[in-house]
Amino acid sequence: MPVQEILLVITMDCERARAETRGDASGPPDYASSAKWIEAYARISRDRGFPVTFFIHPEAAVAHPALFRDLAKDGACLGLHLHPWKYGDGKWKAHFGGLDAAQQRAILRETSGVYADAIGEAPLYFRPGTFSANDSTFPVLAELGFRGGSISAPERVYRELCSIWTAAPADPHRAHAVFRQMPGELDFANMPLTVDLSDMQEVNGRRFCRDLRPDYENADYDAIATNVVRQIAARDPAVPVINIVTHNDNDYTNPNDRVPRNFLRSLDAIAVACAREGIALKGATMADVTDRVLALKQAAKEIETVGIIHGRRSAAASG
Repeated sequence: MPVQEILLVITMDCERARAETRGDASGPPDYASSAKWIEAYARISRDRGFPVTFFIHPEAAVAHPALFRDLAKDGACLGLHLHPWKYGDGKWKAHFGGLDAAQQRAILRETSGVYADAIGEAPLYFRPGTFSANDSTFPVLAELGFRGGSISAPERVYRELCSIWTAAPADPHRAHAVFRQMPGELDFANMPLTVDLSDMQEVNGRRFCRDLRPDYENADYDAIATNVVRQIAARDPAVPVINIVTHNDNDYTNPNDRVPRNFLRSLDAIAVACAREGIALKGATMADVTDRVLALKQAAKEIETVGIIHGRRSAAASG
């Protein structure tokens, strides 16, 4: 059956303040700004009828526990976010995909404890910084009780960040126990970042496809949204999703700032692109997507999709 509905999952990575890491890192300058910008992002999304999924670095959870608990009461989904090199006293000098299974297990247990002490419950969802992961990541997450996460960025090649996702599935799927770039049978749902597969970029040796994040300075959001929606329709996945990302280092309280303006442009472009294709658009969270993916009894549809996606990609990308 052709795609009838697309779930829009609006997410934010809530980073540690730069005052505690370094000036050129992602993240807000301080936690006072962070709180205001997180709240404003949630308000803008809520005014459009969309819930937000917040992936929260441990230090941000400690800084804003009441804020995140209140956002959860209003329908937000909360999960853990982690750049190992940013965490704690700096003993983990790596990106997440640069850690072996034992190291990933250890840091996830430690940071989940910090998160749980702040928020009041253990995290069930996870996103690694820079979508950095390796073949140990999915089985470790499943073993530790995580239900789902946003782990991959299809076609991204950031080798020095241990973030390589060439030929990875573009749509939500059960993760594979051995090979991260295939769907599998794990009780863990992966929701990839949604990207325009027709728009491959290369900057300073890094390759990536454009997505719908509002942070760009020169993106054509109408074109990206049109392409993304047509590509999803062509793939016809079991769980159709548009997953967009931003960070808590943009001033969403300022309507004249480029990033909040782009956020509204992106949301408008997605709505128009869906309406043009006769597809309903519905707000959802990481938890909603996880429930749908894990309800699938078999990964057969996803396995079939990843097998034919590259044959369809050229046609889908021409839209």
